[in-house]
Amino acid sequence: MASAAALVLTGCERKPPDVALSVQSDGDFPIFTPAELSVPTGAHVKLTFHHAGTILSQTHNWILVKPGMAEAVDMDGMDAGEQSNWLKKDDPRVIAATPLIEKGASVTIEFTAPAPGDYPYICTTPGHSEDMHGILHVTRN
Repeated sequence: MASAAALVLTGCERKPPDVALSVQSDGDFPIFTPAELSVPTGAHVKLTFHHAGTILSQTHNWILVKPGMAEAVDMDGMDAGEQSNWLKKDDPRVIAATPLIEKGASVTIEFTAPAPGDYPYICTTPGHSEDMHGILHVTRN
């Protein structure tokens, strides 16, 4: 009887939602627009990042990191170098990351939203994270 109840409860669980998010640079300025995003925990996130620049040829990326880890990930990225996307290989502090993209380009990545909390996102191109940062608010379902 207990196993039948467990089956019924399991069948009632909702599938995590699919969420589409968009973020871009503020034209040629190293700023993310929007600076805040929100998703429910467990959501299948499809994030599109667009480099809206038209003049400057600097590259940008979008890196989602664990709380309190943005500065350390950014510093380690400088040591990793541009050939590594300004990102330490297999960094456990990174939840999701786009590759570097040129002005006018877009890239889409997919990831599962982590546990509830506020997660910083940054651009790890040297000197950009000071202004090019934001927060992904992950809420309870």
